[in-house]
Amino acid sequence: MRLSSTTLGVLVAVLLASGTAVSKADQTSVSNVNVVHSSLVLADEDKRFLRSHHTTDGEGEHDKEERKGGDKLFYALKIQKMQTDPLYRFHRFGKWKTAGYSTKDVEKKNIPKELYRLYKAYRRMHG
Repeated sequence: MRLSSTTLGVLVAVLLASGTAVSKADQTSVSNVNVVHSSLVLADEDKRFLRSHHTTDGEGEHDKEERKGGDKLFYALKIQKMQTDPLYRFHRFGKWKTAGYSTKDVEKKNIPKELYRLYKAYRRMHG
């Protein structure tokens, strides 16, 4: 019993002593990491920011095609698939509506008359 108590006491003392030595070594390496050199800060000064302010054109508005998603909404393959798949057509009509395309805007995109007629009906039903 005495031998196991003594062994346990020695192990605890060794662990505590080594734990403080390790934590002191960690503290010195951490403090070195936190040092910022002024030469590095000055060299990074000319980098551009990722969150930059978008410039506007002469009229003071952003390009409407870029804002609305552009002509990507009206690719020929999408138009072709819309003519054959009613579920896909309904989904694309929702995208057009979300992008802010009115029936007049869609008519200017030279889509087939049947799709234009269906989009017009969609907008009457869904606003």
